[in-house]
Amino acid sequence: MRLALLRRVNARASSLRIARLTIGNFRTFVGPTEIELAPQGGGGADEMPVFHGGNGSGKSNALAALDLFFRASLHWMMARPDQGSDDLWHPWNFRHPTTGLLVSPRDWPPGVREPMEISVLFDAAKTPFTVRIVQAGNQAVLRMEGVWAPGGIEIPSPPARLDAAATQYLQSIRNQFETPYGLGSKPFFRLDARRRDFRFIGEGEPLPEAPASPLSQALAERLLLLATSLDPGDTERWRAFAALIGRFKTLQGREVSVVQAPGVGVDLRFEARGRQILRVSELSSGEQQVVALAAAVLTSRAAVVAIEEPEISLHPDNQELVRDFLREQVRNGLVDQIILESHVPTFDGPEVIRFSRSPEGVTSVLRQPSAANDEIRATARAAGAEEQWVTPEGYTRLPEEMRSSLGLQTGGHLWFLRSTEQRRWEAWTAGELDQAFGLPGATPKG
Repeated sequence: MRLALLRRVNARASSLRIARLTIGNFRTFVGPTEIELAPQGGGGADEMPVFHGGNGSGKSNALAALDLFFRASLHWMMARPDQGSDDLWHPWNFRHPTTGLLVSPRDWPPGVREPMEISVLFDAAKTPFTVRIVQAGNQAVLRMEGVWAPGGIEIPSPPARLDAAATQYLQSIRNQFETPYGLGSKPFFRLDARRRDFRFIGEGEPLPEAPASPLSQALAERLLLLATSLDPGDTERWRAFAALIGRFKTLQGREVSVVQAPGVGVDLRFEARGRQILRVSELSSGEQQVVALAAAVLTSRAAVVAIEEPEISLHPDNQELVRDFLREQVRNGLVDQIILESHVPTFDGPEVIRFSRSPEGVTSVLRQPSAANDEIRATARAAGAEEQWVTPEGYTRLPEEMRSSLGLQTGGHLWFLRSTEQRRWEAWTAGELDQAFGLPGATPKG
């Protein structure tokens, strides 16, 4: 019954779930790079896509590009009617006071001056929206393309002064981006799980002294508003938060409440009636991480939430708890989509998005099936096998023992051939290849 009510409360005309993100000439992305957030066979965009890859491979840059897309889109839709042109000119390092959009030449790859383009295809649309930023001397030119014909609806590009129909249409698109879940909601929220000071746009700098609670006061205050709100959607978010606390083994049976604590401000209490009351600061690091993640996601009221390294401080069992909790928020209609940047397979779905970076510093992305079966992986590792990721360009790392055995401690070339008997791929050094094929200069065996 509650689920049916929740879906009615959160029913919306359209979703901001993303099926494809294309990034061109942004930081480590040179030229257009497509990031598929939907399986090729159809079935709609992933509810919780997972980004994998080594440190510095470009995962965070992809989330930064998505953040820039939403900020730039909102800025363009707000300014377009007043500016009277699809092209908005701004000086470098211009920052919009409402959206926080920052236009900086540092966001281009080194030596690249071609236009930056960030394109998003939403799951419910037929054509993408594109933010295009061009370098023009001491200024940058911002334009949003695709806005006049989203979803295949043909609307001719309007004149400099919008007529009533065009103005109303642009306002309807702006409403979908600006307040997707109604007043106070937002299109995109990005949080770094390594920091629990999840501050939103316009909330200023952190306090000079850290509060007693590991949660920022801004986040704790949003939890208080959530717990005391009369909005049915907010009530469901608070219930989801309290229910998660009850699923945490070491906090089962405790009632969670938000209080105004003298000298501290807003804080959380976890009470086992008649026995003990704990503050957030008295919880373990893993418990604090779960509380902070859940609070940030549920108070964000964002359509798309991106989380960097949600596994920090969490035992594998609690990683699974967080994974299940996040998926439930999407399936219950509280969030359109959650994008995870992770280094562990716990959060994987059927497929993951692999990021790699070439020696030249260029990021490439490939959608692939998730890692092999955990039981097979454990057996292989017990036998001495090592798993290494190979990039689309063919770069890889060899296990140290293998490099030593092949005489490649300082690097070198390997040749890969299929054996004629077992039809398996085998690795050959240059000297072994010479001997096998009797090439000139080969050193005879023995």
